[in-house]
Amino acid sequence: MTAEIQQAVLEIAAGTEAIRQPDIVPVDPAGTLMPKQESASIGRRGRVFQWVIPALLAGAMGLGLALYNQHEQSVNQEVMSLQQQAKKEALAGHYSEAVKLLQKAQDKRPHYDALTRDQELAAKAAQLQTQLAGASEQLKAQKLDEGEKALTKISDTIGGREEPLFAPLQKELESNQVTLTVLRVKSELDKLTTVDALADKLDTISGLSGKEAAAVKSQIISKIVGLSYSSAEEKLRKKDFSGALEEVDNGLSYDTSNKKLTAYRTQIEQAKQEFEQAEAERIQLAQQKAAEEDLNNRTAAVSVSNVEAVLDNYGDLMISGTAVNSATRPIYSISVSLELYSSSTGAYLGTVYADVSPFRLEPGESGSFSTWYYGVYEQATVSAVNASWYLE
Repeated sequence: MTAEIQQAVLEIAAGTEAIRQPDIVPVDPAGTLMPKQESASIGRRGRVFQWVIPALLAGAMGLGLALYNQHEQSVNQEVMSLQQQAKKEALAGHYSEAVKLLQKAQDKRPHYDALTRDQELAAKAAQLQTQLAGASEQLKAQKLDEGEKALTKISDTIGGREEPLFAPLQKELESNQVTLTVLRVKSELDKLTTVDALADKLDTISGLSGKEAAAVKSQIISKIVGLSYSSAEEKLRKKDFSGALEEVDNGLSYDTSNKKLTAYRTQIEQAKQEFEQAEAERIQLAQQKAAEEDLNNRTAAVSVSNVEAVLDNYGDLMISGTAVNSATRPIYSISVSLELYSSSTGAYLGTVYADVSPFRLEPGESGSFSTWYYGVYEQATVSAVNASWYLE
């Protein structure tokens, strides 16, 4: 009840008490008793006032109570509105704004336990949100250990909370945990040099979502493809066609639409077919002409020229030259045998072998070769003493 209403009720009550004083025989202004008839008339009027005034008092009190109830309902509605706004802000993750609204509501209803509880939860959520922001900054600064400790502490606090209020925080926490995992993997990528090791890291982030996780997945797959290609090249040079195909297929299992690996697989299969066919022909030719085949016949198909030997600052010789197909048929898998002699004494230094590139030469085509001979420490002359190849 407001102070004004209370004052009005007290004033009306005071007036009623005055009217209810014991009856007094009326006198005229001269001090003489009034006639009985007049006295009775006044008495009747007094009795009228005796029931009118209480009725007025009851009406005033009812009005005061009605005004008081109306005021209280208005305050309650305002408090409920503030509480609903605070709930909406909290569910949207705007915890500081929710705390302000709840404090405003609590100022109007300081003994409302629900408001106190809601404000405490919102304040706790706001504090955790600040801690999450700090952990996020640590991750951005590549302080992964510090960031991980902070996220673990926050996870222990809100991991088991089921209130809807904490849902935005839990979502933000999950996002930061994904970022941490991605950054951990990225920091280790440069140290991983095998497909198996990279595949393990790919499994680590396979269940993660988001742009950062997708970017790292792409980076890992790209590195797997590169390693698969390099391994396949190395095995192809050794004529290990099955091993080369296995390496390519392993890379394709992570990136089935990779154009580079797909094209290289076709190239390996073609090289395999050509090699097998050439090998079969070579064997057949060797069986037919075993008696005729000797060093002169072999060197007659290959002419070697422009042989040079350059001594570098470390005492090693870099030897290069040109080989021409002088035969009437294409040849492939050409190898040249080179002997080295001291330029100053003429002493024999050693023999080296060099493969000619490209792998196959048409009649009249030329190829080149280069190789090293280490630890000579002097100028040397080089001569081609032998060559080997396969005829198609």
